[in-house]
Amino acid sequence: MILFLNGPSSSGKTTLSRNLQRIWPRPLYYLSYDSVEEEMAPFRWAGHAFPDPAHPGDPLDEVRDFLTVMTLAAAAIDRSGRDAVIDNCLFDTEDMLAETRRLTAGCDVFWVRIDISREELERREAARGDREIGKAAWQREHLTPKEDAAYDLLLDGEAPSGENARRILAAAEDRERIRTEESGA
Repeated sequence: MILFLNGPSSSGKTTLSRNLQRIWPRPLYYLSYDSVEEEMAPFRWAGHAFPDPAHPGDPLDEVRDFLTVMTLAAAAIDRSGRDAVIDNCLFDTEDMLAETRRLTAGCDVFWVRIDISREELERREAARGDREIGKAAWQREHLTPKEDAAYDLLLDGEAPSGENARRILAAAEDRERIRTEESGA
């Protein structure tokens, strides 16, 4: 299973992911732009532009390429019978939602949206001190998909993270139980 946590910066995705890892009944691999970009992506050492393997002749969009590789890694984890959590924010100004769905076709993806007030985002963003002020509010306004029905679970980002982790686990287990009952297994 891939747990896709979709929410703006400072909404609590990283803390939630860590809490999920503590209670998940199997190993849960954590993938996040913030946590692995410095270690995984080779761009900071290159000093030159790479060609885009998906679009020969075009330069590589480093952020898009990294997000693609992160999603491919999560899909490989799922296809190997393991579980992953992706901590990300999809924007309506890009086509990464469609690309994420294409790359995870055939995978068991559990979509979670983290909702949080603008005021709380601004407070957290200022307290962190490592983010461009206003980025979280912009992401909140441009989060996609917007439709509640596109998600398996909607969470209140202002609720305790441990409580939200337990809600995700319970909802994922319920979905799996229902699928098992429907398949007659």
